[in-house]
Amino acid sequence: MIKRPSFDNQYITAELDKLSTVIARPITIFVIGGLALINYGLKVATKDIDVVLTEPNNFEVLLDALRSVGYEDPNDLLITRPYQDMEISKIMEDRDGFRWDIFVKKICNKLTFSAGMESRSIEFYSKANVSVRHASKEDIFLFKGITNRDADLDDLRLIAETGIDWEIVRTECRQQSEASGRLWEDALVQSLIDLREKYGITSPVEVQLRKLCEEKMGENAILTSISSGNKTIKSISRYKKLPEYLVREYVSKAEKKNLLKIDRTCRPYLLSLIPEKK
Repeated sequence: MIKRPSFDNQYITAELDKLSTVIARPITIFVIGGLALINYGLKVATKDIDVVLTEPNNFEVLLDALRSVGYEDPNDLLITRPYQDMEISKIMEDRDGFRWDIFVKKICNKLTFSAGMESRSIEFYSKANVSVRHASKEDIFLFKGITNRDADLDDLRLIAETGIDWEIVRTECRQQSEASGRLWEDALVQSLIDLREKYGITSPVEVQLRKLCEEKMGENAILTSISSGNKTIKSISRYKKLPEYLVREYVSKAEKKNLLKIDRTCRPYLLSLIPEKK
């Protein structure tokens, strides 16, 4: 396997300077990976630049500009499986082997670069029509905590050791979960556990997030049980092999969220789902 070279801030700045001479219209580029960590003083070099475009119309503008300064599609044989799994919108590479990994709005088909992330980002490069902003340490931590790749754990350690606002991480994770309907807290908790067990770094939000995960998974278990035809506390308890007191607890919380309704005129009570509003 050929080892890819790394590139320092001086090289990357020179590449941005080239880009600024050819970009056709004003464009804002958000940086979320190694270059952001270089700007925070946590790394000295990176193999590529991970960027996010929040305006889809700027995608072709950026690609045209990169091609005009010598970037091309890399050889398919050089794109490893981890790269493929990231579901990058486009990869561009120059003759030196420096890559642009370009995402449009959504990163690795997981988190969306949200309005909150945009507001927390910091501009570090501005020339002609090009503005480049790096994500906050909190948002970079969340991205790496969700993707949960082996190489990201070391970066999580570096970021955590500088001190971050854990409440921002927790809140953004919750908002992303609610917007997508996916349980991102579960992946983040696993990363926090790995961080604690390998490096002894504890997070003040780990216990809270773990409890939230348990509640959401319990809630999902109840809802899927009902959709499978289990309409009573006892039948759900048997179906999911959960104690009845815990089923009652999850049912009560789901009722308060208007996810299910309870017919209390029957004995035993009958449960049914509330259809989602269109």
